Amino acid sequence: MMDLKRYLHRVGLSTQKPPSLAALRELHHHHLLSVPFGSLSIHSGEKIILDQALIYDKIVERRRDGFCYENNGLFLWVLQESGYQPVVLSARVWNSITKVYGPPYDHMILAVELEGRRWLCDVGFGEGIAFPIPLEAGWEGEHESGVFRLQKTEEEEWYLERKEDGDWKILYKFTLEEQRFEDFREMCNYQQMSPSSIFFCKSFCSILLPRGRMTYMGHRLISTEYTAGGGTVKTTGDLMEDEIPHVLRDKFGIVLNGKFVPKDEPIVPPKCD
Repeated sequence: MMDLKRYLHRVGLSTQKPPSLAALRELHHHHLLSVPFGSLSIHSGEKIILDQALIYDKIVERRRDGFCYENNGLFLWVLQESGYQPVVLSARVWNSITKVYGPPYDHMILAVELEGRRWLCDVGFGEGIAFPIPLEAGWEGEHESGVFRLQKTEEEEWYLERKEDGDWKILYKFTLEEQRFEDFREMCNYQQMSPSSIFFCKSFCSILLPRGRMTYMGHRLISTEYTAGGGTVKTTGDLMEDEIPHVLRDKFGIVLNGKFVPKDEPIVPPKCD
């Protein structure tokens, strides 16, 4: 049975609070500080099924990582149980390696109307926002995870961007057309099998830290420090294969049951615009 109190305990909170911007910010931030974003299931023989009860069991009871559909799918339920009225949106991630946007339903995000404004929530994206941000064209702000801004075109496409070493980098684009959680099932399967998916090509998990991020990928452990104004300082260490389970346990609190096969292969550009 899905239990909101157990979720709150999982993310380091003790009590449910009435809907407010402060409470929403707290939920969003604590989720990111507590639940790793990653692809470990795909590389340890587990099938990811877009079912909120299964996702709850994996993330809350088994204290595992999840990719965007899992983290934001669980957060969708959390917000609903907490008295909010979240809306599901579809985004397409810009791949800085292949220089191509992902297909439709490539990424799931949420919007919440609160205190007279709409807020973008996303607890399922590495290097993303730490707190909800106002869905307002031209918004710009600094979080502990970086400096972000929202842009909007005349065609009503929105772009979330992050500043990196003085330059703006597109993270993803989206529209405000409302979607359903189950609309992402086909892409959930795609992400687990496609050579154009980072989740298929690379075994990784990543978690937000105060002013930083810890990331495991393939045979590497990457420590990122965020500096004021959007700067980053990264330190990378190589891992022997027998070190990886210990790193996952000690750095991310994750213990895998199935046979884990580390992977870090190039991503093939998808055949879409």
